[in-house]
Amino acid sequence: MIQVRQAVSVWLIIGLVMVYFQIIIGGITRLTGSGLSITKWEIVTGTLPPLNDVSWLEEFDKYKETPQYAKINKGMELGDHVFQGGTFKFIYFWEYFHRLWARSMGFVFLFPFLFFWYKKWLTQQVKSDLAKVVGLAGLAAIFGWIMVASGLVNRPWVNAYKLSVHLSIGISVFAMLWWTFLGYIHGGREVAASNKQSRSAMYLIILICAQLFFGGIMSGMKASMIFPTWPDIGGEIIPSVLGDSSLWSLDSLIFYDSGSFTFSLIHFIHRGLAYLIVMALGVYYWWFRNNISISMRVSFMIVIGVVLIQILLGIITLLQSIGHIPVLWGVFHQGVAVIVLSSLLYHYFVIKYQSVSE
Repeated sequence: MIQVRQAVSVWLIIGLVMVYFQIIIGGITRLTGSGLSITKWEIVTGTLPPLNDVSWLEEFDKYKETPQYAKINKGMELGDHVFQGGTFKFIYFWEYFHRLWARSMGFVFLFPFLFFWYKKWLTQQVKSDLAKVVGLAGLAAIFGWIMVASGLVNRPWVNAYKLSVHLSIGISVFAMLWWTFLGYIHGGREVAASNKQSRSAMYLIILICAQLFFGGIMSGMKASMIFPTWPDIGGEIIPSVLGDSSLWSLDSLIFYDSGSFTFSLIHFIHRGLAYLIVMALGVYYWWFRNNISISMRVSFMIVIGVVLIQILLGIITLLQSIGHIPVLWGVFHQGVAVIVLSSLLYHYFVIKYQSVSE
C-alpha cells in the first residue's frame, strides 16, 4: 500500500510541476509577443512543427495576414533558427512549445490515470477532484484558442480580458491539483465545520484570486508600459482621469486601448488590491495570533514571505517596463503569483486539518 501511495503521489507531483511550467511558458509566450504566431488550432496535425523551408514559408505567409504583423511586426524576417530573437521562427517556437507542453501534459495525466483507475488505486475523492482538474484543463485549452482568435481580427494583440480568463483558468488547474495532492497525502480530505479563522482565510484566498485576475488584465493590456512609475501612477497617486464621469462607460472598458482611462483604472485597482492584501494579512494575524498552532504559524509566515517577495517583484517589473516589459522579471512575477495562492491554500488546508485533529 505504501508503494501505491508513493506512485500516485509522484504522479501528482509531476503533474503539478508540468502545470506550473505551462503557466511559466505561457508567460514567456505572452511577453515575447509569440501568442499569435500560429494562426490555427490543429489538435492532431499541429503536433508537428514545420519540417522544411516550404512549410516554414507557408506558416510565415499565414502570419503575414494577421493584424499583428501588419501593425507591429511588418518587415519581420523568417530567421535562420528558432533561437534568433526578433524573427518569426523565434516567436513561432514559443507558441508551439506552449501548445506542445499542453499536449504532453495530457499524455502524462491520461495514461497513468487510466492505469491507476484500472488498478483501483485512486480513492473516490481523488477521482472526483481529478475530474475537476481535467474539466478545468479542457476549459483552459478551449479558452486559449478563444483568446488567440481575438487577436487575429482587427487588433494586433489578444483581448486582455480573455487573456486574464485563460490565465485564471490555468492557475485554477494548478490550484485544484495542489488541493488534490494535499488531500491525498493527508489520507483523505476530512473537513471540519466552518469557523471564524477558516472563513477569514477563505476571504484572503478570494482577495488573492481577484488580484491574480486583475494582474492578468494588466498584463494583457501591457499597462505597466503606460505608467512605469511607483508609488505614483504617472505622477499621481489617484489618476485624475478617474474623476471624469463621462469616461465611466462600457465603451471605455471594451475599447481600453483608445485612451488612458482603463489603463489608469487597472493600475489603481491592481496596486490598491496589493495594499489591501497586505493590510488584510496583518489584521488576520492580529486576530488569531493567540489561537494558532505551530504549523499554522509556520504556514502563515510562508504566505507573508512569498507575498512580500511578490510585491517587490511587481515593483521591479513595473519600473523596468520602459518601452517593453522585461521578460525575466515579468515571468518571475507571474510564477511567484501562483506560489502565493498555493501557500495560502496550504495554510487554509492546515487550518482545516488542525480543526479536525485537535
